[in-house]
Amino acid sequence: MRIICMTNEGQLPMMKSMLMSAMKAGFNMSEFHCYVISSEKSDWASYNTAEFKKLTTRKLELILENMMAHEIVMWVDNDIHFFQDCTADVLSKSGNFIMQDDLWSPCTGFFLVWSNDKTKSLIRRAIEVLKTNNTPHINDQHAFKACMNPIRSIDRIYLLDTEQYPNGEIYFNQKKTSKARMVHCNFLAKTSEKVQRLKDHGFWDDSDEAFYKTNIIFI
Repeated sequence: MRIICMTNEGQLPMMKSMLMSAMKAGFNMSEFHCYVISSEKSDWASYNTAEFKKLTTRKLELILENMMAHEIVMWVDNDIHFFQDCTADVLSKSGNFIMQDDLWSPCTGFFLVWSNDKTKSLIRRAIEVLKTNNTPHINDQHAFKACMNPIRSIDRIYLLDTEQYPNGEIYFNQKKTSKARMVHCNFLAKTSEKVQRLKDHGFWDDSDEAFYKTNIIFI
């Protein structure tokens, strides 16, 4: 299995914090491949902007590139904090896509995909949607949802339990925390807001140790 994530300078501390939580939870850090965007910009685009759309298009392209060479790919957003190594649990589920449930859509911030013609085709179509749709407010998750078959079972998309794999709304706002294997600190627009929330809950550690145990690729 190949675990991939992506950052630029603006979210590098958040990526390091995510990786530290993974290391402490017992993940095999050699499975992580961390893509670092070489850019003059030092900030991370806010949600629902044209720049965010551009970054999430690059994200899907990276996922597809990895699917061309690896049978199993897991994507992890930087605003995730792990409480335990959940890879065995995710791998035990049956489906082409094993995805966090974001309540309104399967979540493209944390998911595992088995590489085959069907899954590669869906990712390709989502990339095409992002590149051809002139609306600046859509992102990879909107595109993925638009390309799904209305009958989810046809694409074999398995949605993970929302209390074991909660998003920001369920964990932080609804306070359903007791079963969580990880938490996705989404449902906030800005990186600074996510960092503060992670710090407020004692989930922040941007030490370098875990980052340098991964495979780092500059793009």
